[in-house]
Amino acid sequence: MRFLMLFALCLGFIMAATDLRAEDKKPTPKFKLAKETTYVLGPVDEDGYVDYETAVNDMLKGKTTADTNALVLLMKCFGPKPEGADLHPDFYKWLGVKALPEDGDYLISNSKHFALEYRGANADQFHELESQLKRKPWQAKDYPRFVEWLQVNEKPISIAIAATKKPDYFHPVISRTPDGKRGMLIGALLPTVQKSREIAHLLSLRAMYYVGDGKPEAALQDALAMHRLGRLIGRGGFLIELLVGIAIDSIAHQTDLAILEYGKLTSQQIMAYQVELMNLAPMSTTGEKIAKYERCMYLDSLQGIARDGATALHMLEGMADGVLNIKDKNGEIQKSLDYEQIMRFGNTWYNKIDVALSKDTYTARNEAVAEYGQQLELMAINSRNQGWQEKALMLFGDPKKIREKVSARVAVIFVSLLIPSFQKVMQAGDRSEQISRNGLIATALAAYYADHKKYPVKLDDLKPKYIAKIPNDLFTEKALIYMPNEKGYLLYSVGVNGKDDGGKLISDEPRGDDVGVRIP
Repeated sequence: MRFLMLFALCLGFIMAATDLRAEDKKPTPKFKLAKETTYVLGPVDEDGYVDYETAVNDMLKGKTTADTNALVLLMKCFGPKPEGADLHPDFYKWLGVKALPEDGDYLISNSKHFALEYRGANADQFHELESQLKRKPWQAKDYPRFVEWLQVNEKPISIAIAATKKPDYFHPVISRTPDGKRGMLIGALLPTVQKSREIAHLLSLRAMYYVGDGKPEAALQDALAMHRLGRLIGRGGFLIELLVGIAIDSIAHQTDLAILEYGKLTSQQIMAYQVELMNLAPMSTTGEKIAKYERCMYLDSLQGIARDGATALHMLEGMADGVLNIKDKNGEIQKSLDYEQIMRFGNTWYNKIDVALSKDTYTARNEAVAEYGQQLELMAINSRNQGWQEKALMLFGDPKKIREKVSARVAVIFVSLLIPSFQKVMQAGDRSEQISRNGLIATALAAYYADHKKYPVKLDDLKPKYIAKIPNDLFTEKALIYMPNEKGYLLYSVGVNGKDDGGKLISDEPRGDDVGVRIP
């Protein structure tokens, strides 16, 4: 009897252990998990596909908490529907906070507050007025409706400014199909990113109101908050976030210049602000986005196509017929593709681009990136111009060689279609860096003018009292062009094209390519 009880007990342990092993059994990955193929090593979902959404959010979040995350406060500024639709519960789960209530003191947009003006017969004139008030001082008695807009947004603005003082920024990337399943990263929404521009425009408007009201130091604090906001948004994972961050920082820069021109600041106030600008965190770079997050978006898209076919991405509908020049009505080509080969090819190109974007100078970066762009374009053209040898191979060749050949061609096409226009984004980031350099010199020139009631004959006259070192033109590594006159000055870089356009700035009409400051 004792033996039977002991046997039953042991059998129970064995069965329990077997059940545990069955429960712990991990799904078999559809593709080899390696840096050369999937880049990330998991997690893998129940169907064997890499869960890139979780992998990317884990990388983005790092050690960020709800208390350190600027986005948590920005959400309290925007409300639960930043762009009109409810956010998925997983968004709040990743943030580590509860969903926001429907009603609250959330940001009132200009289109809502000025609904009549926006729809009126003079809508264009109103837009122009709104734009002007962000560039020049104004007073409450002249524009009471704009004061009302600032007042109704006083609480959201204060919350947004508090957000810009947080050390971290983590925006969860959530993509869901209509039936609630996990979608592809390329379809993920970033609802608060574009909304952040509204905060920048509000702060710019309020800064000019402060200047008109004789409070230039308060105006500088609003401009500084805009700089911080742009840098936070730019730290998001994807290129669109970097571009929005650059745009916000550009608005802040224009506000800086307007305050320096009209604010009647002392040299001590200006120099204190210069220190604040120099202590700002650096803007994120294109390379940081490409190396990890844009790469994961690319691989996730490939994985989706492998799972659901070319129609998984709208841009690729008809690819098998239109690009491969091969009829694939039954999906035979799709089934035969070697996606690990395609993934390895894509990863190789992301590695090349990462190396190119990591080069120290603009000239070296631009030349390397341009060369790779031309190579991609040429490969894409060649892949479409299938010769008679390849057609013969398709008809009579070894199936393994056919698979390898077709997969190679598809790999080129996918890279050409899905790798973003990184050169343009890189150039936008470099312009932003040059604008920041110009801004530091502009503060030094303004401080010099406050002390001497004139601008210096040459930039070297600013050293060392007003600026320790004059930064060079990022695009040429030579000295910036400085042209003082009786009323002010023109300071500029030659810009992306590397040519001196005579100070015709990108903000001019018609637009030039030089990047600079014109006072007044």
